Order: sequence, then structure tokens, then C-alpha cells
Amino acid sequence: MSSSVDQLTGTGDEYRPAGALTDFDEALAQYKGPWNPRLAAHLLRRAGFGGSPSDIASATSAGMDATVQRLIHFGSDSLPAAPDGDISFDFSPTADQKQRQRSFLATQMWFVNRCLQTPNPLRERMVYFWSNHFTSGLGQDGITPQQMVDQYNLFARYALGNYAELTHEISKDGAMLLYLNNAQNRQAHPNENYARELMELFTMGVGNYSEQDVRESARAFTGWTVLRRQGDAVTFNPQLHDNGTKTFLGRTGNFMGDDIVDIIMQQGATPRYMANKFARNFIYDNPEPGLIDALATRLRAANYDVARLMGVILRSNLFYSDRAYRALVKSPLELVIGAHKALGATNVEPLALNAMRQMNQIAMQPPNVAGWPGGAMWLNTGTLLARINYLNQLALSKGVGQNAAMTGGDQMMAMVENPAAAMRMGANVADPTQWIAGVNMGDAGAVTDRVLWMAVQDDATAQQRQTILSYLSTDDAGMHAALTMENVDEKVRGAMSLAFALPSFQLA
Repeated sequence: MSSSVDQLTGTGDEYRPAGALTDFDEALAQYKGPWNPRLAAHLLRRAGFGGSPSDIASATSAGMDATVQRLIHFGSDSLPAAPDGDISFDFSPTADQKQRQRSFLATQMWFVNRCLQTPNPLRERMVYFWSNHFTSGLGQDGITPQQMVDQYNLFARYALGNYAELTHEISKDGAMLLYLNNAQNRQAHPNENYARELMELFTMGVGNYSEQDVRESARAFTGWTVLRRQGDAVTFNPQLHDNGTKTFLGRTGNFMGDDIVDIIMQQGATPRYMANKFARNFIYDNPEPGLIDALATRLRAANYDVARLMGVILRSNLFYSDRAYRALVKSPLELVIGAHKALGATNVEPLALNAMRQMNQIAMQPPNVAGWPGGAMWLNTGTLLARINYLNQLALSKGVGQNAAMTGGDQMMAMVENPAAAMRMGANVADPTQWIAGVNMGDAGAVTDRVLWMAVQDDATAQQRQTILSYLSTDDAGMHAALTMENVDEKVRGAMSLAFALPSFQLA
């Protein structure tokens, strides 16, 4: 079943998997069925950005419940909390343009590399989720790289925390204050942008408030400002705040912004709106109304504790059902990071940012306040070609020797000083002989199976497998040719490229 596109909210082009769901409590009950590597890989794709073969093996060995526990309960990590190098940014016309480029690129690379390198994949997956929910844009509306770093670190702190508390915090975040103009919201000149989007896109959804509620909410949020000449400090100025009585969603009082958020969290529409969003991101598109109600009940009962809701989702019968399996289209970020993990890469190369742009996703720059719509809207003739071309380049990449020792700052300098050369830098993927380690190189069928397992966990048809087997077994003239030490590098890379081009690799 599909639904039409709503360009305002970014929903639509949603395709609910075939089949009926009637017992929603049973659907959300804990999965007790058989556990295998395919389901472990499925969990790692949804609760992160995919897993390496060793990640999948570890999750398979640990079992479903232990793996979910490990994903939800974050461990420590040594990843940098800020980009490498100078990310200072000057918006003035006389600013150093190369420094502006460096700061943008360093910030974007910082984020995508955190997604690849993190030992806590669900935390970074939730940072991505929240950044596409509470949207702001790098460089938009005067937002500096440092403000975006601060916002993403806020999302990391609240990754699986309390949604209501995060909503309070994002209302005072510097990047958000600039992005939706609440830094210009004054008693004498109210600005309704943030008040409107808070209800429309961040909490309740269209149809659950009036225009008068928007006006009254905007009054409550007056007084916040960003001091550009004092390090972009966020401050509240009581003299700029409307201290009068407001009536909002049927409640009357001398409300401030925090009061507005508290009232919103008491509305029945709020958990339903967020339940739909969690279902669309982690289960499948166009979820049944009954499923939304069941998730909303659990979210409200948990007092908006996201960890508890995600624990229900990631352990549920529905999550591991055939209907949910590979039912979501990967975003460009998920596609890029997942491919790097499969190939054993330890860093994301600069080319990936440009490739993601061609796939219609600019890192840390959602297209509008509604964020990236996702779903089938990720795919069209142009973006699919961009995906396949990039994945082919990645599989063929031989950039280990050239790039392994380069820091993030070195890569940014290379991109700015010589963009064409930087875009030719290969990714530091593992050597193909490591991809097929332990496999008899003389057995083309076994090599085919290993490649398909690494790329799509055997989610390929017999014909698709035969195509890759034929490629590995023949030379350019179509004659039978065995794999040898002379041709194994080229052949295994080519086979991986063919596997990455399969429809199943586009799906999470």
C-alpha cells in the first residue's frame, strides 16, 4: 500500500509491505524465533549503518537480546568531539574563502567518519535521526560549523535519552535559534517560525493546533538571542520577552517556552506523531494506524524515554518479520557507510561527500525544515546511477598507501587546494585477498558466495549469483579462466562491484 507525497512534511511515496497486521501487541512482543547471521545483519543495518563481517559474526554469536542491549547501552569511545583543525568561520565578504571551505568540509567529514568509526553505532544512527527531525543546516541562516558541531553533540547526548527533555534543549540551541529565526523573536516584533515548526514538524503534526496557538506560542518563546560578537553565546534577555498572559492549547498562564513544550508533551497527538516517525525510520514506511497507536501508547507510558521505545522496536516480532526485512531504502549516508564497513575501510574519503551530493544528500545540510523525505524519494534514474557509479569506484579503490596516513585536516587541505586531485583519492578499503580470506581461490563458486555474503548477506537471486559467478570464471573474451594471483585483485573487486549494484544493497 502506498501513500501520496506531502511536500510540506516530507512524508509520502511510502510503500507499506504487502500483508496484513492485526495483532499489534503480538507484533511488538519480543521475538523468540531462530537467530541467524541474516537477522543479525538486519539489526546492524537498522540500528546503525550496517556491520562488517566480523560485526555480524559477533552479533550472531551474542544473540538478539544481548546485541540489542549492547547497542542501547553505549560504551565509551575515543572519537573526537570536534573536527580536526581550524573550523572558524567568517561570514563577511572579505573572509578567506579557502578557510570557509576547509571548515565546512572538515565538519562534514567529522560527522561521516564518526558514523563509520563509532563503537556505538546506534548513538550515531540516532544523531542522524534527530538531525533530520530537529533540522538545521550547516552554513544556512548564519549557522557556523562550530554551532552545528555543538548541535550534533547535543543529539549525541540525548541520542536515546528523553525526547521531551531534548525538545526543551533544542529550543535553546544556537543553531536552531538562527535556523528558525527565534533569535530574532522579540516582544515588539514576534517571529512565529520556530513556534509553528515546533508543533507542525517537531511534535504534534498539522491539524492539532490553531493559528492562535502559533501566535501565543511565539510570544512565550520571545527573548532568546545569539550573541555573535561574544562567541555565539546563547542568552535569554528578559527585557525582550513578552511577559503577558497567553492562552495555548486551552491552557492560560504567563507561559515561557519551557511551559509550551510541557503542554505539547501532554497532548495525545505528540506521541502518535513521534511513533509514526520512529516506525518509518526503523520498521517500514506507511505504518498501520494501529501500529502507530501501539507504539504511541508505549512511548507515552515510558514518559518519552527513547531508549525504552527503541528497545521494544529492536526486539519485536515485527522488526524481524519478512515484512520489515529490507523494507526501507537506504539513505546515501547509510549506503556509503555500509559499503565502507563491508569492505573494511577505516576512514571515509573526500570523494564520498561529492558522491552523496549526487545522490541528493548534502551532509549536515537538509533541504528544508522538513528534512530529507526518505523512502522511495531517494531513488530515481539519476540518483540510482550515482549510487552504482560510486559503489563501483569504492570497490575498485586502491587508496590505502596514499591516504592511510593522512589526517582529516590533511584531507581537507588537499580538497581545498586541489579539489580535482582530492576527488581522485581512493578509499582505504581492505585488500581483496582479505575479503576472501579462508576461501579456496580456485573455487569460483565459493568466492562468489563470499562476495555475496559480504555485500548483501546472500539476498540475491539464482540468476544474480550466476552473473557474478560467470564474471569470476571467464576472461574478457568469454573464455573460461581460473582465478590466479595475477587476476584475483581485479576479479574480486569487479565481483564486489556487481554485488553492490544489486537491488538488495539499496535496501536496509
